[in-house]
Amino acid sequence: MNETSGIFQGRSRRAITVFTSGVSVVGTSFALYGTSREFVIIAASRTALDVLPSSLVASIIWNFGDLSFSLALLVFGIALAGVTGAVSYAGFRAGERLVEGAPNVGGMVLSLLVVWVFVAATVWSPLPAIVPAAAGTIGTGLVIARSTDDSSEQPATPDDRRAFVKTLAGLGAYNVVAHAVGFVQGSGSQTEDLSTSSSEREDESNPVDQRLATAADRSLDVEGMTGLVDTTDSFFTVDINPRPPTVEADSWALSVTGNVETEREFTYEELRQRETMYRFKTLRCLGDPVDGEQIGTALWTGCSLMDVLSEAGANGSHVVFRAADDYYYSMPMSMLSDAMLAYGMNESQLPRQHGFPVRALLPNRWGKLNVKWLDEIEVVDQSESGYWEERGWNGMGTVNTVVKISTSNRLSDGRVQLGGHAYAGTDGIRAVLVSLDGGETWDAATLSDQLPDPDTWRQWKYEWQPERSDYTVVAKAIDGTGAEQTRVRSSPFPDGATGWSRLDLSVQL
Repeated sequence: MNETSGIFQGRSRRAITVFTSGVSVVGTSFALYGTSREFVIIAASRTALDVLPSSLVASIIWNFGDLSFSLALLVFGIALAGVTGAVSYAGFRAGERLVEGAPNVGGMVLSLLVVWVFVAATVWSPLPAIVPAAAGTIGTGLVIARSTDDSSEQPATPDDRRAFVKTLAGLGAYNVVAHAVGFVQGSGSQTEDLSTSSSEREDESNPVDQRLATAADRSLDVEGMTGLVDTTDSFFTVDINPRPPTVEADSWALSVTGNVETEREFTYEELRQRETMYRFKTLRCLGDPVDGEQIGTALWTGCSLMDVLSEAGANGSHVVFRAADDYYYSMPMSMLSDAMLAYGMNESQLPRQHGFPVRALLPNRWGKLNVKWLDEIEVVDQSESGYWEERGWNGMGTVNTVVKISTSNRLSDGRVQLGGHAYAGTDGIRAVLVSLDGGETWDAATLSDQLPDPDTWRQWKYEWQPERSDYTVVAKAIDGTGAEQTRVRSSPFPDGATGWSRLDLSVQL
């Protein structure tokens, strides 16, 4: 009995009170703001990105991939629950001492004030902090008011334990509901089929389906290797958010501002009604190592970006792309001659994690410039900084040529089969060469047919009958201009990774 009742008194009770109060702050913020910038965890993660070295942030992304975002939510959630709960509890106890005649009133007022200041400083705005701070303060006050003095080490009475448990159960139920509302709030719009009419499906003239069928026909049949087009679910994601921001198409508009004849706003439906473009395009993250997986190809649906700028009468030399998550990038107007505003990916609307409602796609450029959740294009007269440039990265030039070794198989006749992809931007891939002796001798791999659009990767495969157990496999590419990929391996920071791909392979004879 004594061991069981110990959790309801003294330090244990204080710890439970602190954590319950803090969870109420986080849960209420989540319910109100989903994954927008006002959500306290999103705000805290943004601050961390500004403080931590960019190389460390990139390293976390490389090592944990998409899991890094879930880990950020978990780590920041626990930390903020602990800190805000402790602030609320300390404020409440201090208020009790300051207002001896009405300790509960003094405690609630001071607790609310200090938690509000802390949350407001975290989200950089006073108004979104009010209700979460109140929730944390009420949680603290209820737990303290419904039980005996938690500083006492005397055994808790049965009535005290029951009151404590009932209060915790009520707050727990509240937080379950708050977090459920937050998940719904943060789920955003669901993707829909991009087919424009049922008649297109019936006569099999859907342009998306036709192009995807072409890509499937041109893909090599290699077990375990991604086709020429990634599935939407498997396409890599890298951005600055623990979870993607929630943007609703009905209330969204793309603003064209700055040095224009007429500032314009284009709604989602207005962009959808413009002349439609369909384009295969490969994206590669600037932080992708030579042997990494932050690269993929999809069929994108959208409209011409330059046509939109022309309608607004853009007359500057540069533009600044601004996104709903406060991401931004400046680039010369000359980069945009063949750029598009994409609202579709493969067979569906652009998924939320890939930039719904609209993202920019620029040929031959690193992924960081293909801004997601785009909501403003400002036309300016000179170059301005970009998000990652301010953190030490470069990568404003064209993409580096890369070869990926993604799979190895043992065929039924005993041969070994290697497969992968090669990418060199709009220059294309002319050949992939494979060496089984560390680069002393080379042989040409088999390439897939090129996709209809130039800024895409190609698959390759290479097969041989093994004569020994150990091989040092090296692969390199020759781009469409005849230039050979550089041998020198470099890390992604700050200009993007370079070098031949390498695989140490053991074969059972």
